[in-house]
Amino acid sequence: MKCYLSVTAISLAALFIQLVAADESKTIINVDLYYESLCPDSMNFVRTQLVPAYPDLKNHLSISYIPYGKASHSKADTTGPWEFVCQHGPAECRGNRAQACGIHEIATSVKPEEQQQRLVDLVGCVMTANNPASAVTLCAQQIGLTEESKNRIVACERHPLGNELLASHGDKTKALEPKLSYVPTIVIDGVYSKENQSASLTNFRKLICTLIPISERPAICEVAY
Repeated sequence: MKCYLSVTAISLAALFIQLVAADESKTIINVDLYYESLCPDSMNFVRTQLVPAYPDLKNHLSISYIPYGKASHSKADTTGPWEFVCQHGPAECRGNRAQACGIHEIATSVKPEEQQQRLVDLVGCVMTANNPASAVTLCAQQIGLTEESKNRIVACERHPLGNELLASHGDKTKALEPKLSYVPTIVIDGVYSKENQSASLTNFRKLICTLIPISERPAICEVAY
């Protein structure tokens, strides 16, 4: 009996290791979302494509959010503060900065294994709010971030850190090849293509399903076409 139990335990342990190894080797699709806080098309993509698709495909997604879009940033001199001009006005700049602060807070205070879900929840909440430009702190509370996190987001918005984070998103946006011409722009696995852009906007779930090997596709992919 002791020998039987020991062999069973070893077998279960080996099976667990195999399952973990298989999970770690699954295909991950990297999605970079370049968007603006007050852009109707950005709101529509997050609301009708990204958020609905995420629960079924989350194990195959790694999403990066870059709130900036067709903005510009500059300094009057090397020691001066950043100045921003946004496509939909100063309110959008404030909204972009607030989301940059929220993204930074989650990246620095939430457990790594929980970060992506919190980011999806935060951006999804903000981009479906009546006023996305001012919704970040309320959404931070609604998705369960701590009071300390909410306070740090508020401080970040008012501190030069918020401008530095937003300028960093601007630098990443300006480095896109080809240059950003439409908001939102969705980049898959580090490469922009018109085909993936169009597919993302019309049926994001279907696009991601086609990029996952057949042997790994979740059940939802059977009805995503």
